[in-house]
Amino acid sequence: MDNLAPLSGIRVVDLGWLTAGAASATLLLDLGAEVIKIEGPGALDPFRDWIGAEPGTDWWNHSPFYNFTNRGKSSVCLDLKDPRGQAVVLRLLENADILVENYRRGVLEAFGLAPKMLREKFPRLIVASISSQGSDGPERDMVSFGSTLEATAGLAALTGPSGGDAAITGRNINYPDQVVCLFAAGAIISAVARRDKTGEGVHLDLSQRELTSFLLGEELLAAAAGAPSARLGNASRDDAAEAVIRVDEGWQVVWSTGAAPVRDGIAVAESEKFRSGTAVLQSPDGIAAKGVPFSFGTWPASIRRGGAKLGESNVAVLQEAGLSMQEIHELKEAGILAEAPRRGPAR
Repeated sequence: MDNLAPLSGIRVVDLGWLTAGAASATLLLDLGAEVIKIEGPGALDPFRDWIGAEPGTDWWNHSPFYNFTNRGKSSVCLDLKDPRGQAVVLRLLENADILVENYRRGVLEAFGLAPKMLREKFPRLIVASISSQGSDGPERDMVSFGSTLEATAGLAALTGPSGGDAAITGRNINYPDQVVCLFAAGAIISAVARRDKTGEGVHLDLSQRELTSFLLGEELLAAAAGAPSARLGNASRDDAAEAVIRVDEGWQVVWSTGAAPVRDGIAVAESEKFRSGTAVLQSPDGIAAKGVPFSFGTWPASIRRGGAKLGESNVAVLQEAGLSMQEIHELKEAGILAEAPRRGPAR
C-alpha cells in the first residue's frame, strides 16, 4: 500500500451491502485503507446477482454491479449466523480500525456483534452503522430502499414536474444510497482523527433518512417555518427563461444567457471531459470500475485491483488473523467458510 495515502495502515472490516455500506468502505479504500469484505455463503451482497446472473456458471463472480463497487477489496466468505463464524470476525477485529455495516436494525446484535459489546471489547474500534432511520426514534425498525428514503425524507415531494406527480429516482439511481457514502466516509475519517487524539473509538449511528433530509437544506427550513416551496420541476424562480426543451438532437436546457445539452449516459461516457476525469476508471484487468471523487497533488489516486472472487482471500486473511491451516480446513469442511454461495441466482 502506498504510504503516501491518507489512510495508509488503516484496516477496515466491511460488512456493507449494495451501495450505502459497500461504497462507504470503497471510499476508505481509495484513501489508502485495506478493506476486508465479508459476505456469508447464504447471504451474499445482493449486487452479486443484481443482473445477468446465469445458472450453471460461477455467476456470483461476474456481476458488473458488484465488481464496479467493490474493486480492490479482499473477499472473505464466512457464515456469520454460526457462532464459529462470529468468533472468526472477532479475531479479525482485533487488528481492525473500522467496522462498516448497513444491515437492518438488530441484525448485528443477532450475529453476536452488538456495537456496544464491540466498543467494550475493542476500545479503539470505530463502528459505522448505516441504517434507514438510525438506531433509535419511532421509525427505527423501518427497512428502506433508496426510493422509500426519498419519500420519507421529503425529497420526492420536491422532485418532478410542476403540478405533476412527485418523483423518485428509483432503482436506476437510488439517490440517497449514492450520497450517504460521502457523509459516512467523512464521519469515519473524523472519528479516526479523534481517536488519534484520544485513543478512543466510537459508534457512528448514521440515518440515511436524516442525511437525505439534510440535503434539502433551506427548503426544509422553509417548510418548517410554514412556507414550503411548491414543486417547480424544470422551472426556476430566478430565471423565467430557464427551461428544458426538445431540439433536433435530443433535449437541451436553456436559460437567459446560454444553453447546454441534456446528455444521456452514453453521451457523458463519450465526452472528452468525462474520459479525462475520474468518475469512472479502469481496473488493471481493463474493466470499468467506480472511480475516485477526489485527488491529491502528491498522491494520485488510482485503482490497483479489480473485484475479488468470492472467498478468494479466505486463507490469507484468516492466517494473518492467527488461525492455523487445520482450523481453516475445519471451518471449510463445516461449510462456515466457502468460495461459492449455497443458492442459485435470485434474479
